Amino acid sequence: MAQEKRAHGGVITGASVEMIEYMRQDFLDGTGQKLSEFERVITHDGDLDGLRYFAFETKGQARNFGMTLLAVIAARFEDYLNAIDHVSDWTVPGLRAFIDALHSAVDGGFGDDADPSQIVRGLPSRPRVLGVDDNAILDVEVMLVMPHNSQTAFVEREMQACGYRTSIVTSPFEAFEQVVRTRPDMVIISAVLPGLSGIDLATALATMPETRNTPVAVLTSLDHNDDNLNLLPRSVPVIRKGDAFGDDLAKAMSHHFLL
Repeated sequence: MAQEKRAHGGVITGASVEMIEYMRQDFLDGTGQKLSEFERVITHDGDLDGLRYFAFETKGQARNFGMTLLAVIAARFEDYLNAIDHVSDWTVPGLRAFIDALHSAVDGGFGDDADPSQIVRGLPSRPRVLGVDDNAILDVEVMLVMPHNSQTAFVEREMQACGYRTSIVTSPFEAFEQVVRTRPDMVIISAVLPGLSGIDLATALATMPETRNTPVAVLTSLDHNDDNLNLLPRSVPVIRKGDAFGDDLAKAMSHHFLL
């Protein structure tokens, strides 16, 4: 008989408890095997496409089974992989650190009460973009919710120049979950996003009890008097693209006491 099972933070319906547990264990076994294979070949074949597919697939499957910590680490791994274009001596330690963390999540090495926000801060940060000095990296996490483009690279460069750790999330729905799970020190959101506007996302984050203490800012090219911008809570500063970007960014960081 079909049953409903609540496990690891999720609810799975339409299958027996035994079948769900079998599928879950099969996923964990397969993931562990793939991680062991990557460990053996990572310095030799440099298969970034294979790693990216693995991170993307693991993130989705872990979510399906309600494995929050595994999904969060896989999402960070995917973001890290998107910031590099080849495997080299300087990227191998970072790749190995992610593989070790994923192994621990698969094997239960972190414990049931592990805090995802603390674990992700211990993972390698996205590599510095071109033109950023190799200054000290601060324990300040800035999540950029925006598509991968030249404007995003520019914002990331500015954040990294301040010594901040950056992560990039392109989906507003995934960003919502990541903010709740990883507790970044600031979130900068593009006003235009697929599926849900950045203004809606910023408003939700700024007003929900769970996230209202997370500093949020919106990046936009909209006019000052645009009706949509008027919907933003007063706690959400606006950063405008173009000549005012530098000043607006500094004001937003000061507003949230990050400068």
